[in-house]
Amino acid sequence: MWNRRNLLRAGGATVAGGAAVAVLPGVSHGSTGRRRRDPWETLRGRMTGRLVLPSDEGYDLSRQSHYAMYDAVRPQAVALCETTADVQACVRFATERGIPLRVRSGGHNFAGWSVGEGLVVDLFRMKNVSVTPGGTTVHVGPGSTSIETISALEPHGLQLPTGTCPTVAPGGFLTGGGIGHQTRKFGLGSDRLVSAQVVLADGRAVRASEREHPDLFWALAGGGGGNYGIVTDFEQRPVDAPTMVFYQSMWDVDRAPEVLAAWQRWIADAPDDLGSMIALVRPPGGAAPLVAVSGGYLGAPDAADPVLAGLADLAGFPPLFSSAEPLAYGAAMRRVFQCDVLTTMQCQREGTNPDAQLPRGGFQQDAFRLFRRPLTLGEAESVVSAWAAGADDGQSRVVQAMALGGRFGRTAARDTAFWHRDAGYVLGFVSQHYAPTDAERETAAGWVRAGGAVIDPLSSGGYVNFPSTELRNWQTKYYGGNYPRLRSVKRSYDFSNVFRHPRSVGS
Repeated sequence: MWNRRNLLRAGGATVAGGAAVAVLPGVSHGSTGRRRRDPWETLRGRMTGRLVLPSDEGYDLSRQSHYAMYDAVRPQAVALCETTADVQACVRFATERGIPLRVRSGGHNFAGWSVGEGLVVDLFRMKNVSVTPGGTTVHVGPGSTSIETISALEPHGLQLPTGTCPTVAPGGFLTGGGIGHQTRKFGLGSDRLVSAQVVLADGRAVRASEREHPDLFWALAGGGGGNYGIVTDFEQRPVDAPTMVFYQSMWDVDRAPEVLAAWQRWIADAPDDLGSMIALVRPPGGAAPLVAVSGGYLGAPDAADPVLAGLADLAGFPPLFSSAEPLAYGAAMRRVFQCDVLTTMQCQREGTNPDAQLPRGGFQQDAFRLFRRPLTLGEAESVVSAWAAGADDGQSRVVQAMALGGRFGRTAARDTAFWHRDAGYVLGFVSQHYAPTDAERETAAGWVRAGGAVIDPLSSGGYVNFPSTELRNWQTKYYGGNYPRLRSVKRSYDFSNVFRHPRSVGS
């Protein structure tokens, strides 16, 4: 099964440079050596969690994001927050001293927006998952990964929509919208947001909902992470844990244009129950390229077969291989995550707990766009040609698309901050290499730019959770007609621009 993790890492990887992988130490308020009194000691004394400075044990691990390409960034400090009060202390400390802030929950931002050279406010330890009485809502901490949330909710017979990577956390996923195999059935992850506890730029903690701070609540539901405040609790409406028919198929790469064009027509007319992803994969090392289609059908299992057969009917030829298996929702998502033979603790990024086994990502270049309509066969051929051009055996080269539409598209563009409700799918070019040379980086960048140039004129916008560094006019591409209102919310709640990154609202 090809999920986001192994599509972008096809061929595997090892930890670069022989760096030791160690488990973060427990809560500590001091180090082994005697310290000079300095301002950081003030913050350290205000926190329940751990403040990690460059001289402290565990600093190199604590500053890591998911992608090794940002390991050269050396923050002044990393605050491993455990409570809302910790986050408030960090915000007040940083604003008093003019220290730049970056906020990190899962650390998966492609463009590195969650790492910086000032104070990194890390929310990964804030992993609360709790069900309110009656099961009408669920509270999730910003550091609870997708696999952890699914596992915690299984005994309650409830679930929440997630993406296709097990270690993504809601801090970025929900605030940017949140898409996955459940999007056509249940809408965006952010569409199920009921309230959020938010630490503001002045250090106050407020509850935002449709009744309290409604403009802030609107902006948090798809207006991009790291912009308006730091969310320390997400209250969401769950769904009854459905069954999912987990399916996958492999197709002849020589027929890739026909399969890609047929897949887009297939999902456009499919029932809401169908979630799907297609990928054209060129693994590193000279392995044979392939076309992979996978996903989950969330309707009655006995209704899945004719729906799944529709792709071959539209393509005009059968796949080389196909399978479909009805599973309990949690079991199906573990298949999607490729964690079905791992425990929840093992299905985590290495170094984050003693049992974690999943490797980190490496160096990645991306060009993703949203599309209103299916590509014609000629347009699909141009995408496939751009994918096949300039093959490099040292890099994984992927064109990947994920289905939207269904319930996602029946919410008005201005009802939430997520503007592009008319999009039928998101598609992008991705190049990944674990430890490239400068020349290999430039080759990758050129390939991604060329792919972006092919799809940009055909597209209708961009998805902020799949940021593309080569994207022009990003304000409109990401946020469309909602950008003026988002700027107004930003001015109201963060006039001094405390929460910022290279493409934050208002920058």
